[in-house]
Amino acid sequence: MRLLRGATAPAVLLSVAAGAGGPGQCSAQEGTCGKGKLKLRRCAPPAGHDLVPSRRLSLKAAVKACRQLSGCRAVTAEVGNDFQREADYEWHFKTTSEPCKGSQESRTVEVDHVEGQSRSSSWRPRPGHELESVELVQQDPPVLRLEAFLSDAEIQHIKSLALPRFVQSTVGMTYEAGQTRTSETAWLNALQDNEDEVLLNITARITQITRLPNENMEPFQVVRYQPGQSFQSHQDYLDEQEQQACGGRVGTFFMYLNDVPAGGETRFPDWGLSIKPEKGLAVLWWNVNYTALQNGQFSGQKDETARHQAMPVEEGEKWVVNRWLHPYDFLTPYFAGQLR
Repeated sequence: MRLLRGATAPAVLLSVAAGAGGPGQCSAQEGTCGKGKLKLRRCAPPAGHDLVPSRRLSLKAAVKACRQLSGCRAVTAEVGNDFQREADYEWHFKTTSEPCKGSQESRTVEVDHVEGQSRSSSWRPRPGHELESVELVQQDPPVLRLEAFLSDAEIQHIKSLALPRFVQSTVGMTYEAGQTRTSETAWLNALQDNEDEVLLNITARITQITRLPNENMEPFQVVRYQPGQSFQSHQDYLDEQEQQACGGRVGTFFMYLNDVPAGGETRFPDWGLSIKPEKGLAVLWWNVNYTALQNGQFSGQKDETARHQAMPVEEGEKWVVNRWLHPYDFLTPYFAGQLR
């Protein structure tokens, strides 16, 4: 197992037992085990790189949860000066623990993790010029505009599914609410949503445009903005997802559910683009270097110029729905509980 750099204090050997203690359990004593020994280090990894919100668990439960979470490489917690192995602490689930800085009040375990599925993909984006009834509003990188992509009946159906599910919008892998995003969000992520005929018909049209199957898309995310609400400048691509089975959000397929009397534009400052909400309109953009995407390079290619913002709504409401696009299967590990 790789040693954690920067930890100056000695490590305690742990074993993750597959025997009487059950899979994923840890013991401070050396002994036979199915998963091998882990090292409990007195060190703290750098901030960020969190896959999911932290959870209050025992060390045993935290290591087990990490093993079940795609892309999780370490768990860490602040435990004070009197660490009790069986006690519950607030554990963070990390994509990396490097560099790990020595700390007597922190404990970090790097978890050997075997992915449940291999990552391979022959997918390449479909060139915009091959598509009919599509406006190429920007050539490099390409931004596609599709008028009347959604019908009135489809829009009403999406709204009816979303209406009872709205909660405060959050950002990032840890689902933090804040002033940068003040809207409400409804995820259409129940198993029955994945079998909904209307949603499947919409998805089939997205597949025609992107060449990506339903499995490579995150569930429909519906967002509602009231007057004065907005989403400050951000990039849809999440670095932490590169370590997960699905890969990062290489593209965004974005759909508007209503006209907005004033405000609410989607603005791309670096591209000089501003898109006014229009009922039924869909827009596709890529969050990574498009040339790399065409060459099958899906990691480490985030395009910072794809940053955008939802301008404040000045009058009326704004409803939108999107699906984020991944180079690998998202829904299978998602419904298996390996992704959040």
